[in-house]
Amino acid sequence: MSSSTIRRLTSRSLPLLTASALSFTLYTVHTHYSPLLSEAPDSFSSLKKQKGVITAPQYGTYGWGSNKNLTLFPDGQVTNVKKPLPLSQLGNTPLRDLVLAEEYGACVDARGDLWMWGKGYDPSGEIGKSLKGKSLKSLAPGTSKLFALSKHGQLYVLPSSKSLQSDRQDKSTQSWWSYLFSSDPGVDFIELQASGGLKWGEKWVDVSVGRNHLLAVTSQGRTFSLPLNEKANSHRQLGTKQEFEVPLVPQTILGEVFGSERDIRFADTLTEIPSLRNIPIAQVAASERTSFVRTKNGFVLGFGANENGQIGLGSSSSVDIIPVPVEVVLAKSYPSGTKIECTDIKAGGLTTFFTIKRYFPGRQGTFVDVLGCGSGISGALGTGMYTSATGMPVRVKTISGLQEYSEKAKTFLPIGIHNLSISPSLNTHVYATLDTVTLADEKGVKEGRYGKDVMAWGANVDYQIGNGKRSSTAIPQHLPPIGSKINVIDALSGSPKEEESLSSGTQSPMPHSRLQLHIRKANAYDLYGKLIKRKVKCEETMVAGYNASVLYNKIIE
Repeated sequence: MSSSTIRRLTSRSLPLLTASALSFTLYTVHTHYSPLLSEAPDSFSSLKKQKGVITAPQYGTYGWGSNKNLTLFPDGQVTNVKKPLPLSQLGNTPLRDLVLAEEYGACVDARGDLWMWGKGYDPSGEIGKSLKGKSLKSLAPGTSKLFALSKHGQLYVLPSSKSLQSDRQDKSTQSWWSYLFSSDPGVDFIELQASGGLKWGEKWVDVSVGRNHLLAVTSQGRTFSLPLNEKANSHRQLGTKQEFEVPLVPQTILGEVFGSERDIRFADTLTEIPSLRNIPIAQVAASERTSFVRTKNGFVLGFGANENGQIGLGSSSSVDIIPVPVEVVLAKSYPSGTKIECTDIKAGGLTTFFTIKRYFPGRQGTFVDVLGCGSGISGALGTGMYTSATGMPVRVKTISGLQEYSEKAKTFLPIGIHNLSISPSLNTHVYATLDTVTLADEKGVKEGRYGKDVMAWGANVDYQIGNGKRSSTAIPQHLPPIGSKINVIDALSGSPKEEESLSSGTQSPMPHSRLQLHIRKANAYDLYGKLIKRKVKCEETMVAGYNASVLYNKIIE
């Protein structure tokens, strides 16, 4: 064999050997840093094959409720999950945020990249990586659009459909800089702008989405609204006088209806609400067709649909539409002289909740209440009554006015509401996380012996509350804990355990062993199993999604 032939063979084999070595190295690194995928089953079908019993992942995400649109598991044979089961496709990792819409689910990993799944994203329901490189912090789901807020205060929107995301109309706006440094977002999206622009240093800090409209507030307390389709101002929920014509013939693309609710470019500029221009706002909340804002000094204003009394203007108010922001006088729910301050608003479906801090001058003690108004037909008001309309905000007694004695302060201190999550569905269910660890022993909290109590109530026709039963409840209830071993067959049958029916003698049963949420540290991965960051501080968090629910570890650093 000639020397030239040997050189040719050598020159051809070297790239092959190099490529083989590189592939082996990548495989080794992947298997070393991908414990999530190697340890977790890849689908719900594989769970059922494990003799019905699986080990609960320590930092996993759990889901239950309706799986009609594959928002829990990519398995069409599973229509409902009656008790919490680990969502294996979401891995064993903490996340920045997670939401469940009607037809899709979405989450943000520790790097700030977006992941989506469900029928509304991909007909198979399988998970996929979506918008990346934007350092996302929180999500606000719409019907067919997903809104995302970044850590730096930018507001983005992208279609929920994977096929529409792959139609890259955004590339015409991409700069050569992004291509040069490989910061391609990977999907079609737009960044939303404010009419007249934001001021120097101003950024978006809070966003909330209703059925057809969006509300957003900036770091300087300015409030804006955005129409998502032609029905966005049907009940004056935008806070403006904008009018939209509904097309007689809907637009179609390749024979498929492509309405404005799917078009992320239907409106890309938010309009400041004129009547709130000189009022500094701290929070916005949007429900089905209703809007709320909370001022920085604790007052509440509402506008939009009010046919079920969801704005909370009082039992004597029978006006179905409130066209301009009006004050919700929450003091009417208390005796004269009581000083109150609203610290939080949560709205979903046709139901609204206000978290109130109250005290009475001259008397000792501060209390924290939750007031509810609107539709309680499924028990969503938590008052023990099933009512279709409640205009006067009423106390959710089981979780209101609670106190515990502090040895350090030598007095009783209020038990606050750490978080309230309300489903956007008209079959509304609610989770309240009580701040029951503030006065607890710090060592016990760190060791996981004490945690935050969770109370659940409302609609339960799809097992979305998580107690294994199908009957709705109008009184807040404790939930059973998630054990170290999970019986998959039991989660499908939903047979209640004896412990779950134990009662403390109050209206709300208090099992000796009940679900409590904890703060801990865990390694954060992306959903392909690649390590992002070690020892991230995270907190177990409840999410009331659309007829389904999730418990996940939320990153709080």
